[in-house]
Order: sequence, then C-alpha cells, then structure tokens
Amino acid sequence: MSKSVDGDGQLYTLGLLERLRAECGGLWRTSSKLYFRVDELLRELANPNLHDIPTNLPFRVEMWDRHDQHIRWVVSASSSVAIAHAALDMAIANYPSERFTLRNRALVIREYKPAQDRGG
Repeated sequence: MSKSVDGDGQLYTLGLLERLRAECGGLWRTSSKLYFRVDELLRELANPNLHDIPTNLPFRVEMWDRHDQHIRWVVSASSSVAIAHAALDMAIANYPSERFTLRNRALVIREYKPAQDRGG
C-alpha cells in the first residue's frame, strides 16, 4: 500500500510541476508582450520627426545630436522657405550651442554649427 501512496505523491508533484510550467509560460508571454509594447512606445518617443507632418511642408529645420549622426528634433516644418529661414534664425538664437540644418527634403539650404565646432 505504501507504493500506491508514493505513486500518488509523485503524480501530485508532477501535476504541480506541470501547473508551474504553465504559469511560467503564461508569465513569459505576458512579459514578452509587455516588453514589445514598451519598446514600441520608446521607439515612438525617440522618433525625432513631428508626427503627421504633411508632405507639402518640405522645408525643415532640424536639430542634430552632438555627433552629427541623427536628427534629435524637427524644430520646424514649413511650405515657405522664408518662414523656414526665420525658424532657423530663432532656433539658433534660442539654442546657440546646438547644430542645425535647414533642408528642403534632402537638399541642405543652410547649416549652423556652434563656434566650438568650427574651431573658433
């Protein structure tokens, strides 16, 4: 009779292990989904472009990172080059230590680099 009790104990333990495995799998799926949702939100937050900028606003004033590798922030988007120049002037006045470009799509119209970057 003790064999039957031992067998029941082993079956009970196996049942607990199966339930534990199922719970861990559910926890992994939940944490994985949460990880990807948070990652997506962080990527959206890190996106330097203004959301929903119409394509008919081709003149952009952009602030660059300190290594000139990535756009940190689209300061202005305009359909008018005159407004874009004014926006660049104001961006430089407000953030003189930052690097800016004024572009019409891929064409750089004006560029500003702080004095320390220009060697003076």
